[in-house]
Amino acid sequence: MKRKILTISLLACTLSMLTATTVKAETKNQANTTGTASTYKAGPWQPVARFDNPQGFVKVQILNKTKTPLQYSLSTGDALNAQIPVGGIATLTTNSLPSYVLIYNQNQAPLKYNVTAQGNSAIVTVEQASTTTGAGDTTLNLQQSGGIYVY
Repeated sequence: MKRKILTISLLACTLSMLTATTVKAETKNQANTTGTASTYKAGPWQPVARFDNPQGFVKVQILNKTKTPLQYSLSTGDALNAQIPVGGIATLTTNSLPSYVLIYNQNQAPLKYNVTAQGNSAIVTVEQASTTTGAGDTTLNLQQSGGIYVY
């Protein structure tokens, strides 16, 4: 019985610490929410933008601002390993959500996505990440709810 009470107490303490950390993160990041979805709350796993009507067709434009050609694929469509030249633009349209857009370069340099959305259109500006460690951004997750996530 003591073990059960101790386990419950430890779990409650751990959860209260997690809650405190989340509140602290929200307060710290509130000033940096420009360009994000109107439903954004600072913290992990939040959409960076949102489609207005995800039940209809959605359009994603990818702008290559890197110094190398990019490849991209759409998980629910015919764009498999298509290429975007340096300075080029690719346009994807789908009405099949959820869907994933994978964007990568052959030299595996880390990338950074900047996503803006208006109506049912999103623009993804892809740049070389300033970091030399880590994978950078690799995937856009287009959700049935309209949320656009970056991984």
